[in-house]
Formats: sequence, C-alpha cells, structure tokens
Amino acid sequence: MAPYLKDVFGPKVAPLLGMEAEELYTIKTTMTQDDMRKVLAPRIAPMSDSVENFLQQLDDMGVEKAVIFNLDEETPGGLKGLPNDYYADIVKQYPDKFIGIAGIDPLKGMDAVREIRRSYDIGLRGIAVRPFMFGIPPHHRKMYPLYATCVELGMPIWFHLSINYSTQTMEVERPVYLDIVAQDFPELKMIAGHGGWPWVAEMMAVAWRNPNIYIDFASYLPKYLTKPGAGWEPLFHYGNSVLQDKVLFGSTWLFMGLSIRELADQVLELPLKEEVKKKWLYENAATLFKG
Repeated sequence: MAPYLKDVFGPKVAPLLGMEAEELYTIKTTMTQDDMRKVLAPRIAPMSDSVENFLQQLDDMGVEKAVIFNLDEETPGGLKGLPNDYYADIVKQYPDKFIGIAGIDPLKGMDAVREIRRSYDIGLRGIAVRPFMFGIPPHHRKMYPLYATCVELGMPIWFHLSINYSTQTMEVERPVYLDIVAQDFPELKMIAGHGGWPWVAEMMAVAWRNPNIYIDFASYLPKYLTKPGAGWEPLFHYGNSVLQDKVLFGSTWLFMGLSIRELADQVLELPLKEEVKKKWLYENAATLFKG
C-alpha cells in the first residue's frame, strides 16, 4: 500500500504531519512497524479529536447519519488494525448518528464467518472487503461463506471496486464478477465502492441486471466526473434514469481536502434531475440501510 502514500493520498496527508509525501513514503517502506509508530505518533497526536467534536463537525456539514467502516487486511498486509469493537462502541454511544461496517479478512476462513456474526451481535450492520488486497475476485470460493452469513443476517457488503495504486493487480475487481455473485446470492445487498471505474459501462450493466447491486462514487471529486473523456458518462445516463435508485453518495472526505458539505454541493451541480440528486445524496442510502 506504500504507493498510496507517495502518489495518491500522501500529497494531502503528509503536509498535515509536517513532511513531504516522499518522506512519508520512505518511512513506510524502510522502517519497522514499531519504529514507524515512534516517528509518526507525536505528529499524529495533535491531529486527533474527540468524538463529540467530530459529531459537531458532522452536524455543521449537514450530515444526518454517517457510515463508518473498518478494514481487516491482517493476512495479506501483516498488520493488525483496529478491532471492529472500536467502531461498534462508537455506534453504541451514538446510534442515531452512525452506522457501522465491520472489516472482514476472507482469508481467515471460518474465523471470518465467526467475526461477521460477532460484529452483528455488537451492533455493526455491514461488512467491507477490498478484493485487490487479498488477490481474489468477489466470486472466489473463499468469499461465499461470507455471503451466506451476510444474507442470513441481512448485512450488506461493500467492495472496493475500482483502480488501486498498490502493487496488487486491479483485475480482480472488475464489476462483472459481482454479476456472478448476484446470480448465486440474489438476496445479498452489494455496494460497488468507487463506481467500478474504469469499467463504468460494465458496472452499469451489472447494476441494471441485478436489483441487489448498488454503486458509490466515493474518492472522486464530483465536479470532475463530467469532464469530457473522464469515462463516467454511463453513470450520468443510467444513474439519472433506470439506475437512479442505485447510486449512493460517498465522500472519503478526510483524504479529499474538502468537507462532506463541499463534496455534496458539487453533486448538486451535476447534470441530474433534482429528484435524482436527492436520491443520490440521501434517499437511496436511507433505503439501503433502512435508516
């Protein structure tokens, strides 16, 4: 994942730590995990904030409800991240403000299945997976026990489904693989994160064909989606008509250099019907998460 720190999010994140993106990249690629923490922890500490202040930020930005999610990529990445309990505790404290999604590592086999059940029991209501990190596509057999469990519990699954900037292949995230899963699990609610770019036309076909597939366009500045040659033309054609109930607003705002309000305002400027803008920004997500 180190290339993200040099080429993608690093140029925005590194200055907040008082360094250049190249320096942050070097730290990540040359230091042990413990040494990296010793160097970065004092720089990160002043950036931390209380949950109460974060709630106030969300209110100020006009966010009624926020989805917070975890990722568990311990097997391929070798690093143990935050437990799903951290997110569940936030949801428990503020159930009217947050929806929590658990990070699940499909390479952990039955432990992954048990973690989905445990996450549901502690209040989380979805799971998240980045296929490129595990090197397996969504229709791989290791994923199917996760799907069966999610259907049983009524939990949607969010996939990273787009270009990535790691050293891993992006081929495993083609939207057509969700089509295969949808045929085997028609009750499974699936969210294609980041809109399936650069396979946007394929993404539209898969979502049109399968009523249980949704699309978000997080991590892209909305104002750039309509630029000539950007490749998002099918999203605006079908997302303004037959797929208007399937598109979800996502922000990744802390890495985007803009607030959720500013990103939402860019959506309001897109060439969409007024009623469709409301669906993209609010109604579709509220329906999906039964909010």
